[in-house]
Amino acid sequence: MVDPSRGIDPNAIRLSDWPQLDERALTGEARTTFGQRRDAVEAYASGSSLLHIYKTWGIHRSTLHRMVRRALSAHPDGRLWGYRALVPHVHVQAYERNRAPHVLVHSTAGNAGAFGQLLQRHHNLAEQLRKEIETRKVHLQPGEKGRLVGLKAVIQRFHQSCRELGLGAGDYPLSQHDRAVRSLARTLRGWLQDDFDLAARAAGQRIKPASALRQLPERGSADAFDTVEFDAHKMDVRLKVIDNDPLGGEQSYEIERVWLLAIIDVATRCLLGYTLSFSRECNRFDAIETFKRAVTPAKVPELTLPGLRLLPTGGFVSQALEQTSYACWRQIRLDNARAHLAATSLDVVCEALGCAADFGPAYQPDDRPFIERYFGTVTATLSRRLPGAIRGKDAAKVMLKRLRDPNDTLRLLVTTQELEELLHVTVWNYHGSPHAGLGGLTPLEMMHRHVLGIGRDAIRLRLIPKPLREHPEQLHDPVLCRVHGNLGRGERPYITFYHVRYTSQKLARSSGLIGQRLRIHYDPSDLRQLWASTEDGHMLGSLFASGKWRDEPHSLRVRQQIFKAKRARELDFGPGDNPIEVFLALRRKQAKKRRRAASDIAQVQRERRTAKPPPTDSASETVTPEQTPSPLAKGPVKGKALRITRGYSR
Repeated sequence: MVDPSRGIDPNAIRLSDWPQLDERALTGEARTTFGQRRDAVEAYASGSSLLHIYKTWGIHRSTLHRMVRRALSAHPDGRLWGYRALVPHVHVQAYERNRAPHVLVHSTAGNAGAFGQLLQRHHNLAEQLRKEIETRKVHLQPGEKGRLVGLKAVIQRFHQSCRELGLGAGDYPLSQHDRAVRSLARTLRGWLQDDFDLAARAAGQRIKPASALRQLPERGSADAFDTVEFDAHKMDVRLKVIDNDPLGGEQSYEIERVWLLAIIDVATRCLLGYTLSFSRECNRFDAIETFKRAVTPAKVPELTLPGLRLLPTGGFVSQALEQTSYACWRQIRLDNARAHLAATSLDVVCEALGCAADFGPAYQPDDRPFIERYFGTVTATLSRRLPGAIRGKDAAKVMLKRLRDPNDTLRLLVTTQELEELLHVTVWNYHGSPHAGLGGLTPLEMMHRHVLGIGRDAIRLRLIPKPLREHPEQLHDPVLCRVHGNLGRGERPYITFYHVRYTSQKLARSSGLIGQRLRIHYDPSDLRQLWASTEDGHMLGSLFASGKWRDEPHSLRVRQQIFKAKRARELDFGPGDNPIEVFLALRRKQAKKRRRAASDIAQVQRERRTAKPPPTDSASETVTPEQTPSPLAKGPVKGKALRITRGYSR
């Protein structure tokens, strides 16, 4: 313990934790003085008396206590100063000025530390200079140290901020001959030298993932299904959708954009799950859908394009190793995207799947190097090889130029269905190709070693609960819906979910549930069927949509777009109309001018292509003899005389 009157307890000094110093770098008197101080501190830590130290090395007790306190202070690198504080003329603490700055119009001497004093008094000025670096309004030219560019504009904005704070011509820095221009430049350069990531960003450069692994703490993992990384990647490629109009002709439209969401296992580099999204921006439903595909078994892709071939050594993880079906990971790394920070996404990650979420810093892709490197592989091997690839930083400008070109044609562009098939083949063959980060092994071979225990101990897989396997829609947070109905009018119980009625044979006969609330689980990719339970946990089974909504596969996004267009009076449909077809007719009219409308058409096509058979309610109930309807009459039917009661005109 530290006592100002007695100094520091020698038993509290741990010399093993002190950073060492190469004393051979010191010369002359400095080396001799350092050796005396080092020997005196080591003798004090070993229990020698202060009198013995004074007689041997001539160091007074106050001087010894001051050196120990300096050595135990924190260094800017995060460690103790240690033996480095014993070097003569070394400043452990930065200089802090106490006196007011002098007014120096024709000279620059005598104002040491005045600029730091100014930033301490006015924190807004320091934040402004930090923001100038982060937004690259002042940056470094490429080179060993770099030259500050844009400093003149930064100085003008800094002086203007000083005037807004009330500093006049008689106040620092406006009272100086150079107005503290050199002090400002030294401060900016000092900040850049202390923070390498900030300096690299100011220079317009980015640390590559391989370099980040060498300079940052190790981000790898020793076991499969221990740590995974998840992220979304916007593919820089132009895509089209081919639609068949009601007259039988084919129409081609260019969609807006496509996102690739993927989860990769860090230890084996295997891709556990991936999803394509045609939305303008990814949302929480796309993230949860990727989680669901990562923990459920995958199927062998069906190829329709000529020339595609699946490598015999490749495959999907759950298809090659059946024991990994429904296996979940321990930790997942994500960025600070809003879709990942949503409460629903966090509930799925932390509660339903029972894993920990590691959110890295914003705008730091190198914190998740493995998924970023995989996106680079997809870009090099797939995206840039397609006819509609857009390369370089000016991808948006190139796309606008092509769209404005009247001679541009969509004939050579890849369709959305073809991209999905190409992506399936890419992932399949990637798992069967040698990986440089795995010592020449393929990702599937490495996964076999971890799961089967080849050359190492076999890992213990953690499987998701059985209810989640049978009903993956439980990954989404339930929605509470009130049961409507009226016994007096003979209106059977039902619920309303996103403007559509749902019911079932069991719910229709449960009149006691009218007025109560049900917990509704739903699959955003298919809203034809819901899964319901009471608030106390009793299962009610599946609920089915009414009308055409039950027959046509559609997602939550499509239904939201339909009713949004209906509120805007862009479309209208009656009880007997097919709302999906009415919506497609509207989007066909808009697709030639709006790529977002073409994306909606591609979304509907994919939902119809991947949809399951329409749900039925026959298996949920057993019909009793009392409920058996009477058979229909056969043969000629004899008419009865019509009797009109008195009071009605003929």
